Amino acid sequence: MIPVFAHIGDEHGRRRSVARRTADAVGGAVRELLQNEDLAMGPGLMQSLDPRVRLTTVLALAVTASLVRSVWVLAAVFVATMVVAAASRVDVGAFVRRVWASAGLFAVLLAAPAATSWFTPGRALVTLGPLTITAPGLAIAVRLVARVAAGAGVGLLVVWTTRWTDIMRALTSWHVPDVVVAIFAMTQQQIVTLMRTVEGTHLARESRMLSEGSTAETRGWVVERMAFTARKSLKTADDVYDAMLARGYSGAWPSIVRLRTRGRDWLWLCGCAAFSAAVIGADKLVAR
Repeated sequence: MIPVFAHIGDEHGRRRSVARRTADAVGGAVRELLQNEDLAMGPGLMQSLDPRVRLTTVLALAVTASLVRSVWVLAAVFVATMVVAAASRVDVGAFVRRVWASAGLFAVLLAAPAATSWFTPGRALVTLGPLTITAPGLAIAVRLVARVAAGAGVGLLVVWTTRWTDIMRALTSWHVPDVVVAIFAMTQQQIVTLMRTVEGTHLARESRMLSEGSTAETRGWVVERMAFTARKSLKTADDVYDAMLARGYSGAWPSIVRLRTRGRDWLWLCGCAAFSAAVIGADKLVAR
């Protein structure tokens, strides 16, 4: 949620209202979703692989990253992910920013306590009042952040280069329960719908207001819109489910996507297995 007391100017230096700022942020998020869909349908290394193979890649490299102890080896895994991203026509700069802005920041918040003497005693590096950062604790924190970044990078790359319908079809082929697949599919669709609703609501307020109003009034309106969006999401879920039942939904999630494994898919899987083995072997050598 964008703070209602923030003052941000537009490209001409004028201050934008909270409604306009929120509408612009939501519109940008929707545009990004549509751009990801275009990217997933375009040419590239990951796009040419079977969706099941891509999901297998995520699982294999996530397990590999969890077994690695060396930060340098984990950094090499992340660099390899960047190379694959470039071969998949993904903007490497945007890819790195997204990984560190989401998973990286979350990992830092989780790992920060482990760097202190309260959780990991040892040689003190920095003392800030009652807070002391130890050498063993900092090593543990950095390793955890590197692991999360390496695993999240592969996951984000697969999501960016795979259509959501293909992911659902791959999960179905893995015999994931139909109710789980249906929840994933409907959640993605309804998120876009609700984002459009929020954008339209804020644009409507922007077009009908002569002044921005006081901070208290704006904050109250934002809270009211949040409650409205929550009520609408619940009603939409009921309406969609009733419509699905009326059209013969029986629990299965049908799909017209036909998956086929080709020779390059098997070659990619062999390459991933060899890469995982090489990473684990290099980690053992470095960790000696």
